[in-house]
Amino acid sequence: MNTFLYFFPTIFTAGNMFCGFWSIILSIKGDFVKSSWLIILGIILDGLDGVVARAKKTTSFLGIELDSISDFITFCVAPIVLIWQLVMYKYSFSGVVICFLYIFFGAVRLARFNISQYKKEKPTNFIEGLPTPASAGVIVSIVLLISLTTEMPISKRHITLLISISPLILNFLPGIILLLSILMVTKLRYLKFNNIKLTKKVSFRFFSLVLVAILLILAYPESSIFIIFSAYVLSGLLDYMVQMYKVSKNKWNEKSKRNN
Repeated sequence: MNTFLYFFPTIFTAGNMFCGFWSIILSIKGDFVKSSWLIILGIILDGLDGVVARAKKTTSFLGIELDSISDFITFCVAPIVLIWQLVMYKYSFSGVVICFLYIFFGAVRLARFNISQYKKEKPTNFIEGLPTPASAGVIVSIVLLISLTTEMPISKRHITLLISISPLILNFLPGIILLLSILMVTKLRYLKFNNIKLTKKVSFRFFSLVLVAILLILAYPESSIFIIFSAYVLSGLLDYMVQMYKVSKNKWNEKSKRNN
């Protein structure tokens, strides 16, 4: 029974890894939409993996390593194969460099996370650097958004504004991938949902956000996924600006006190 409890979270890890593997195969075949949805499914399985492991108290070093390998395949390699096959091949060697940097920085991000797991540190609600699932989510959400523009007339539910700017987003794609790569290895703080303490106050806000997100995805699938992942990426940058403002304000107040 105990062996099964430790094995159970691994099922989700294996499922995540399989989604990444299958996504790569579909990308090579040119089925970019299905490839994107498989990575989205991998993100969901990755979240369930951690939740189940903590709920059953079966977190182990082996599980941590397997989870990182799975994340590397699904959230580092698979999105880059997808975006390379779709558009990045047009940028020749510079495209190769940008795609490699994404994979390398993603590996650094995962390695750094593993090291933090081995340390006996007090858990926080934040994590340093953009998580690889969020980074992959931005890439595949752009692919899904672009896929809507290929349907004439567009038959799916969508947000018109995002459809109209999708060609512009596509033009900035190399810069977006490079930005995501850098964000993964920064010390910017991002909210870590799986460590939120579910007090009545926090749980109500958290589940309200989840409910709103689900309703948006059901109403406008591709558009909502792009908005959700983009908002999460921007949240780290916004938090940094707020922290810098507080530091500057404190310094200004201290300087004013000394002058008075």
